[in-house]
Parts: sequence; C-alpha cells; structure tokens
Amino acid sequence: MDRRTMLRLGGIALATSVAGCSGSSPDTGGETDEPTDTATPEPTDTATPTPGSSGDAPPGADVLGGPDDLQSGASIRAATLDSDQGAGQFVFTPAVVWVEAGTTLTWSIEGAAHSVTAYHRDNDRPHRVPEDAPAFDSGVLEAGNSFEHTFDTPGVHDYYCTPHESLGMVGLVVVEEATGPGAAPVEGVSGTAGSNLSTLLGKLPSGDGGDGDGGSSAYGWEQATFDSYWYSLYNMSTNIAMSANGVLFPHNEQQQQAFEERFPKMLEAADQERPPVKNPNLNMAPFTEGDPYFTREPVLAGEDGRPDASTLKWDGSESSGVVSPSSLAWTHLKGVTWAKNFQNHQDLLPGALAALFRSEVLSTLAQIGTVATLVRGGPEGNGALTKNPEENLLLVSGFRPGDGTVVDDTPRPHHHAAMLWFLSDLTSLAHGGWFGYENPEPLIPPEKVQKLTDGMGKTVMNAFSPADVASRSTRDLGTMLGAIGWYGTHAGDDQLASEAAEYANALTGEVEANLAGNGMVEGGTENQAATQGAIGQGLLWASKVDGVDHAAAADVLGYMRESLWDEEAGTFATGEGDSTYRITARDAGDITGGLNAADAVLGTNGVKEQFATFFDRTFNRGRLQRAERPPSRDEGAEFTLPLPPAAGGEFGQAAVYNGAVEYDTAAEEWSVADRRFYTEEALYLANQDIWIGSWGGQFYQGRGVPGTNDTPK
Repeated sequence: MDRRTMLRLGGIALATSVAGCSGSSPDTGGETDEPTDTATPEPTDTATPTPGSSGDAPPGADVLGGPDDLQSGASIRAATLDSDQGAGQFVFTPAVVWVEAGTTLTWSIEGAAHSVTAYHRDNDRPHRVPEDAPAFDSGVLEAGNSFEHTFDTPGVHDYYCTPHESLGMVGLVVVEEATGPGAAPVEGVSGTAGSNLSTLLGKLPSGDGGDGDGGSSAYGWEQATFDSYWYSLYNMSTNIAMSANGVLFPHNEQQQQAFEERFPKMLEAADQERPPVKNPNLNMAPFTEGDPYFTREPVLAGEDGRPDASTLKWDGSESSGVVSPSSLAWTHLKGVTWAKNFQNHQDLLPGALAALFRSEVLSTLAQIGTVATLVRGGPEGNGALTKNPEENLLLVSGFRPGDGTVVDDTPRPHHHAAMLWFLSDLTSLAHGGWFGYENPEPLIPPEKVQKLTDGMGKTVMNAFSPADVASRSTRDLGTMLGAIGWYGTHAGDDQLASEAAEYANALTGEVEANLAGNGMVEGGTENQAATQGAIGQGLLWASKVDGVDHAAAADVLGYMRESLWDEEAGTFATGEGDSTYRITARDAGDITGGLNAADAVLGTNGVKEQFATFFDRTFNRGRLQRAERPPSRDEGAEFTLPLPPAAGGEFGQAAVYNGAVEYDTAAEEWSVADRRFYTEEALYLANQDIWIGSWGGQFYQGRGVPGTNDTPK
C-alpha cells in the first residue's frame, strides 16, 4: 500500500462532506428547454469520449470534446453513484462538454431527483453564462426523466443541480470558445460547488478561465475559504482522532473502567451502532512538537473500511512527549468548534458521518483534557499544568505525562491567553447542555467550567500586567487582547466583565505606546506581518466587550495589508526591505486572523481577494500545508479523501502543517524551512482557518464573529 492509498483510507474517518439541499426552482419552460416523461435514455455514441478528451477521468471530472473537437450532440448523465468513485457522489458526466453553436444536449436523470439549472441572474444565482444567453432550468426531475436544451450563444455556460449544489454537482457546457462570465474566476459560488467549478475551469485551455493546474487565475475567496475549512479539519482530525497523536496521561483502573462504560453509552446516545473509527483513544494530550510521519499503515476493521486508530501512529521517537497549555488549549478549542459545527448541522450532514457521535467525542476529549490539566492528572493529584492550584490557576509551560515531571515551570502570557480562550468557548458549550448529552453525567458540570473560566480570567489579569505582556512581545498583546475579549463575553458576572474591559483597555494602551505613526507596531516578532495581524485581530475581538475601543486597528491592519504586501510574491513580507520571508504556522495564523478581522468587523475592501492570493501562494504552492492529493478515483473505496483541489506536492504523508516555509524574493521560489509539526502553532492556525472560512457549506451563509455569537450569520 503506497502513501496515497494510506491517506485515502484515512479519509474514511476524516471526511466530513457538508451536505445541504435547497428547494426546487420553478420550471421555466420554453421551446428549447424540454423536460420529458420518457424513460432515461441509454447514453448515445455522441456521449462517448473521443480521442483528445479526458475519457479516463472519473465521473464528474471528465471532459467530452475540445476546441478542435466540437460535438454536434451529446447525452449527459445526471447521475447518483453507488459509491464515491468519482469527483463526488452526485455528478454530471461528462462534466465538461464542448459543442458547436446550435447543439441540443440531453440530460438523463438517474438514481435520484436532480435539476439542470444555469448559473444565471434570472435564476437568482451568480451570472456565469454568456450575457445574451437565456436562463435554463429543468426544475427538479425524478429519476427516469430527461431534459433538453439548445445552446446557441458562444461561450462557457456553468450550471448546477439545485438539490445537490452544496455537494458540488456542477457542470460546464463550452459553446465553440471558452470565453465569457462562465470562464472567469469563480466568485459568489461557495463551498464544494465553487471549488468544483474552479477545478473544471482548470481543464479549459490556459488563459481561458483557468491555468490548467488549479492556479490562482481561477482561485478566489470561495476556493480559499473552502480549502481552509478542509485544512482545518485535517489538522484537527489527524492530530486527535486518527493517529493517536499525543502522549498518555497516567490513568488508573478506575479511569479505564469509566472510559469503557462511557464509550458504549455515547454510541447509544447518538443512536450509532459503532464508531466511524475503531479504537479511538480519548486519554491523549497533544504533544508540543514532533515529526508527522506515520510509522505503519492503518488496519481496516472488517469489510466496512473503518480505520483502526491504534494501528496508525506517529513516530514516537520524534515526539517531544511534552504538553504545553497552548498545545492543549488550541487543540481542544478546535475540537469544541467542530463539535458545535457537527451538532448544529447534524440534520444536514450525511448519516454515515455520525455527526452527533463526533460531537460527543470531541466535547468529551475537551472535558478530559480540562480535568487532567486543571483539576487532577498531575503527579500530586493536582491539575498537570497548574502551578499553585490552592492559590490560583497559574500554569507551568511544559509537563511530560510519561514520567509526570514538569519540564518548564515558568508561567508565560501566551499560554494563559490560549487557555483562557479555550475555557471561554468551553463555557458556552457547557451552558448549552453538552448537546443534551449527559452520560451518565458531564465530566465537568457547567458551573465548574464557569468557575474554571472565571478563575483563569482572574489569574491572567492578576499575574500579567499589560506592561509585562508588552515587554515580552507586543505580539503577545494581540493574543491576550483576543482572549480577554472572548472571555469578557462569557464572564460569570457583570463585575468580572467590567474588569475584563478595564484590562483590555490597559492592553490597548500598551499597543498605542508601541505604535509608530505609519501604523507599524514595534517590539514584536521577527515576522512583522504576523505582529500586525495579531494586534489587529486582538483589538477588534476585544472591542466586542462593552467599553473597549478598537480605534488603532484600521492603521495596524492597513500597514500590514499595504506596506508589507508583496504583490508579485502573493504573500506578506516579514519586514520592509527583507529579501527572504520566513512564515511559520503561527505567523500564518496571526496574518489570517488579522485579515479575518479586517473583513468581518471593519468591512475593509479587497480583503477577500488578498486572502485568496495569500492562501494559494503560501499554503498551497508554498507547501505550508503538508498534504498530497490521492488519485481522484479508487474503485474499491467507499469514500475518497476530499483534499482541496490545489493540495499536492512532495510533503504528503500527513495532512498537517509544516513548521515553516520561506520565500526567496531573488529566486522567486518557495521552500520548506522546517518540516516538523508544532501542535500549538498548527492548531492555532487551524482555528483561524475555520473562523475565516465559509464554514464548509453555503447553508452557513457567512460566519460568526468571536465575542458576538457561536452561530454563523
């Protein structure tokens, strides 16, 4: 079994395709639009791929004809595949058809109800057909029917299936030439549909809507946020669920028995016969760093293709074996975010995904991590990361569960900020009733979670003066501002919320004291763009607390977006005049957070386009994301790993972030500078990835703003 196959099998557990069905559109009728009640016709000879077409591509990614091979007729299947062996379960095949003007095409409806609907303003969708072309819409047709439409207007006509657009069921008809709105980079079509349209555009000749390799000419906001959604999922799932990536906390027979009793009850509560992953280990702590290479191939459980998590391991000799507050906090904050994601949309997600069960697993992991590190789990019965548990919640910076030793007892502001951010989000989950799951009862009652959160908030405000935070790094001011802003909206009473606002204003004062006239923040990290992003997002999220101002944020983010943006490289310079840009996973997280805040809170023009370019160049082409696309078709696979279209390259054994990449401005080349995996940095970035994204499907209709709500709006 090669590395690609291993990743594809791992995708059985990781894949969380977001599904949604919209209502049907009215039948527009017309002489050239003819739905019929006839039986589904067999594909004709004209639908058989001809020499020069990509007839060996999987359904949903196949092309019929070409610029020099225009068809005079064809039959297209609107198909429901028995298994995910193509570009998706619901596909148009051929997905791209080149025809002569005046050609009538026939769609046969198979396996489920589908529609054939143009991306046309008259259909209340983005206009992606030639300007003079009429709208076409079959309405939703049951299996066994067919639909015809005659194409007279030259150019690219993009279309979709109304019930399955969110699952990426789209197609292209190219009439004589690849021109017009349908050949332009995709804007306004989100999620899988937008991503798949871009992939199909990449099959057009270079310069006509795509560059043939998924490049940036057809890569926009929808593609970048959709890819960031998946990258976030991989870095969370690979780290926690699949690879048992972590180190065991010491546990006794009583804890083991509690786990054995809890797990089947979780399945029962979720109405699930068995977990999608066999033998997941819920007693893990994420290590601070390691080398993400699998040491063995996954063993599948029987014929259902479920991976056995106990057989998919990292190279333990390369693991630090050390847990930090940040590695744990960012990992479980990501888990809580995904738990809410699964729970809030479980009715829209495929049943095989076991969304409610996954919510329970992730929320349980978060509770276990909290109990072990803050309540009990240390060598003396204290929380493993607590320094003086009888006095406060001051945290050590490094603990090795393997031998129960503290390896770094110096409290640091950024670790406490990460833990405060996580606990604040855990509080909202607990007060929401753990999704109604109390089996037999929560590991931590909501009132205990609130007490821990308030305790961490008070510890932060008492232990780290704003001047002390600034003296270590102004970048940490940004992280602390974001954390205190999130806490201020979840504080246990009005007095604590008021104290959080006062502390946030004092932090803001330190920012202003280190602010140059051009908006540059002094005293930060080596990557100036990351410092600007951290401060900018921190100011804006903190302003969600009553009485906190974000007046400096526009100048701070303006300096990042204007003075540090390298248009030719498509990424941010580490400083004005630098010839080599080194970007770590944390740097990318801070920059992403700054762009998210500029767009979501300030409404700054041009942010979406800038983020799309930055993401494509730095994550995809620069290889900050360490991923490899498997073959798009595997006859024996129930599911294929849905890696984003632009993922690929040599760093493909694990879908996680590299430690750092570099861009050489003289050579105009990217290189991977650090291949190690740093949990606290990677999972921080994974959180930013989901916050900026379109949350994985068009039914989300945008995203929530930290400090305001938990539900995208």
